[in-house]
Amino acid sequence: MTPVARHPSIYLLPIFILSGFAGLIYQSIWSQYLGLFLGHSSHAQSLVLMLFMGGMALGAWWASRRSTAWRYPLLAYAAIELLIGILGLVFDWTFQGITGLAYTYLLPGLQGQGATALRWLLASVLVLPQCVLLGATFPLMSAGYLRAQPQAQGEVLAGLYFANSIGAACGALASTYLLLPALGLPGAVMVAGALNILVAALIYPLARAGTGYVVSAKAEDPATPPRSSKKSGHSTPRIMPVLAVLCIALLTGATSFVYEITWVRMLSLALGTTLHSFELMLAAFIAGIAFGGLWLRHRADRMASPLRVAGWVQVLMGLAALASMFVYAQAFEWVGWLMRVIVRSAEGYGLYSVASAVIAVAVMFPAAFFAGMTLPLLTLALLREGRGEKVIGQVYAFNTLGAIVGVLAAVHVLMPMLGLKYALLVAAVADIGLGVWLLWPIASREKAPRRTGSRTGAFTAVALGLAGVVAAVSLVRFDPLVLSSSVYRHGGARLHDSAKMLFFKDGQTATVSVFETDRGAGPVRSIATNGKVDAGMTVTLDQEPSGDESTMVLLGALPLALGHGVDRVGVIGFGSGLTTHTLLGDPRVGRVDTVEIEPAMVEGARLFGDRVSRAYTDPRSHIVIDDAKAHFAGSGQRYDLIISEPSNPWVGGTASLFSDEFYAFVPRQLNEGGLFVQWLQLYEITPELVSSVLDGLVDHFSDVRAYLANDSDLIIVATPKGRLPELNAGIFDQPALRAELARVGVHGLDDLRDTFAMGDAALRAYPALYPSPRHSDYHPILTLRAPVARFQQGYVGDVESIMTAPWPLTRDWGGPEPRLPRAEGSQLNLQVLQRRTTAQLLSQRLQHGADLPGGGDHALADALRTLGARCEMEITPLETAGLVFFLAGETVPFLAPEEREALWVKPTWRPCPLRDPTVIDALALVSAAASDDHAQVLATGQRLLEGPHSAGLLADARSGYYLFGALQHAAWASGDTRLARALSDRYWDALGPDARASGRLRLLTYMAALGKQDR
Repeated sequence: MTPVARHPSIYLLPIFILSGFAGLIYQSIWSQYLGLFLGHSSHAQSLVLMLFMGGMALGAWWASRRSTAWRYPLLAYAAIELLIGILGLVFDWTFQGITGLAYTYLLPGLQGQGATALRWLLASVLVLPQCVLLGATFPLMSAGYLRAQPQAQGEVLAGLYFANSIGAACGALASTYLLLPALGLPGAVMVAGALNILVAALIYPLARAGTGYVVSAKAEDPATPPRSSKKSGHSTPRIMPVLAVLCIALLTGATSFVYEITWVRMLSLALGTTLHSFELMLAAFIAGIAFGGLWLRHRADRMASPLRVAGWVQVLMGLAALASMFVYAQAFEWVGWLMRVIVRSAEGYGLYSVASAVIAVAVMFPAAFFAGMTLPLLTLALLREGRGEKVIGQVYAFNTLGAIVGVLAAVHVLMPMLGLKYALLVAAVADIGLGVWLLWPIASREKAPRRTGSRTGAFTAVALGLAGVVAAVSLVRFDPLVLSSSVYRHGGARLHDSAKMLFFKDGQTATVSVFETDRGAGPVRSIATNGKVDAGMTVTLDQEPSGDESTMVLLGALPLALGHGVDRVGVIGFGSGLTTHTLLGDPRVGRVDTVEIEPAMVEGARLFGDRVSRAYTDPRSHIVIDDAKAHFAGSGQRYDLIISEPSNPWVGGTASLFSDEFYAFVPRQLNEGGLFVQWLQLYEITPELVSSVLDGLVDHFSDVRAYLANDSDLIIVATPKGRLPELNAGIFDQPALRAELARVGVHGLDDLRDTFAMGDAALRAYPALYPSPRHSDYHPILTLRAPVARFQQGYVGDVESIMTAPWPLTRDWGGPEPRLPRAEGSQLNLQVLQRRTTAQLLSQRLQHGADLPGGGDHALADALRTLGARCEMEITPLETAGLVFFLAGETVPFLAPEEREALWVKPTWRPCPLRDPTVIDALALVSAAASDDHAQVLATGQRLLEGPHSAGLLADARSGYYLFGALQHAAWASGDTRLARALSDRYWDALGPDARASGRLRLLTYMAALGKQDR
């Protein structure tokens, strides 16, 4: 033999690490690709896994049938790796071509089951061939390696299992933390393809090195008498039929995947449902499997009975799974402590991720460690019986088929019927039972002298198993108030002391809970998925409505107010059901299809009772359990209105409903004149991420508007063709709808108009302020960065800031003229409405004085009034100008025209004549701004900037900010882009740092430089 043939492990194990690395990249990236096409429903996820695992099982079985006939199995392995690599390099091009063809030409002509069947056929064409090839790699590599080291079967099998698994664990982390952020889905899958080609190139010279790799036909004959293991000195009798061992491989594969699926759901409640946390859990599980193989590597060949060892491994795996419950019960306290001590920054998120990985390892690693030994031990047992290398593929195939059984059982049976704890318990009992059966003398068919010891071992295993089960059942409690705490957001390991759990169910895709809390203002009932509250409402109508109520009601009411009745409505996300309930309050609506991915969500929301009853009882309401995009693509129907209110984009799978591709897809689902409504959170997000969403949305719609339901919920309304109509009062003619709106403080059309925040031009300009790559299905910026923003407790205050700017931006961009605050009745919780009340008080104080001295802004109004009454405004011109500009910013945008005129155009509070040019021009500028005399604003503003106090005005935080903004606003309103740019070039750097950092001033400056854009 050549040195290469004599010591293949020097080369083969590192090469197989690369193969495992690439394989897990495929699994991770293909899951995301297919999720885009098939959806993220539980059935879609299960079928995706069936494609993966079923294809690999087929490949392993095929390899088991063919490898014995090949002289050089490693050469076949190299050819397969090369073919996988080539397919990986062209996968993105193939995927986008096939799915684009389907969406454009094939799916529109199909409905229901026909569309579903077509999607699954195309998905199978896309990934099944590669999955079959991937399944053949382990048996072929094992066959080639075993021919080089036939006396070290256990070492070879365990070593390869370790190498492939540790590569896979690294691939899981690399795909999410390195490749996906840098290269997106297309680049990541191409990297995997290139690695496969590299593996093929490295294997080729080893595959051709000598004839020592050939195995005799005799050795492959299943009827050949058992061989002795020279290395261990044991002669292994045939002790169990092959089919029995294969069934054990299937069952242990099933229990292992029940563990994995259940642990992922459990840890998602503690760590959050993000792509990052999922990949950390996956890596922890696979790493446990890898190190189990590593531990076994140098011990397997010394074992007298691999099946007996496998029996103990099964028992210990079940016990470790039971022990994981005790560890998991402490995980919420650990995460809560982390959230309290780690700084909420990007660097802190990295530390949080490392700590999350440690928690995942503590829960998963022990049982996964034993799971990593089962396949090598079962394969070794059959090899020692002289079954030949074909059993490698057979055991691998049955183990992989078991994974399919385990996932289907966990997702569709065990978790929904028994819950997380007992799903894990059932799998653990199954493992312990398998272990006891393997240890039992009758099962092992041992000779009489050894049966007594075996029986003792079996009884010991039974006793340990019973003790573990009793301990887990009696000592571990999965408290719903803990599991629903959303500790990964707020740091509290348990819901508020007042909380009462009303509903708790481990559904097919998420754990759903409904609970009540009372923090002093009355009970609030909330519905949550994996701990994250998706909707909350007050229990009685006597209480003030929650912020969520205004959002859900306005999501339904605003688009209805933009038309005169819609026939067919689609709603993405059920939540509490209040949006659907609101829509159905309008008798002009013909049908509402509400698409919800999790059945338990619909079940739990029934506890909101009469507040959402129409969603359940109205015959026009149709609840569809499916992935939203998959439903719309396969329904064959077009809609007059589509409302998208999914969960937050950091939640795994949700970000695809905020992508560029989704916004390109939606217009094709709308009828002529149809509307699209998008809810977008402004909390736990950054301006850059909002830009990444808006940039895609505005590109696919001809007219877009934004409304604010409260300080953190943005409602975007868009149409793909033409212009959006104006709001009308027709919805207030519908009694049920009028009652829902009045409940949240909308009593008429004027109240509805008050929610206007930004028009089309402003929304199109906003992304330029915070440059960010556009969120795409293939470059998922939101998926990767939103969890970081959540951890940092990000908040986008720009929208509310624009509505309360010291210049009338919202009014001039399409909003209403300010009006007197409502004297009675509730009103929306919007800062702009509160600022109107404040402006009224300031105006009264400045014009008429006050009996008592005020504080804060009131004190400034008192000071300016005193200066005017005493004719002392010119003593300190800069300070006076600062007071004038500040109070102008607090009043002009929020007062009705006649009030602005009385306060600033024809003031009575400053009777004295003025001589100082700075004070005269400051008051003249504000007077012009109050009467919308933009030419006068530009003239007086430029005089101020060219006057003797120019530097002082610009440097002053209040004066410079207001003055520069007033000039830019006037330039925008006048359409003078040249002047706007000149002002910016000359004076921007002279402004204070706070002014230059202001989002609303930057947006105004940018829009003034662009000019009014007619679309």
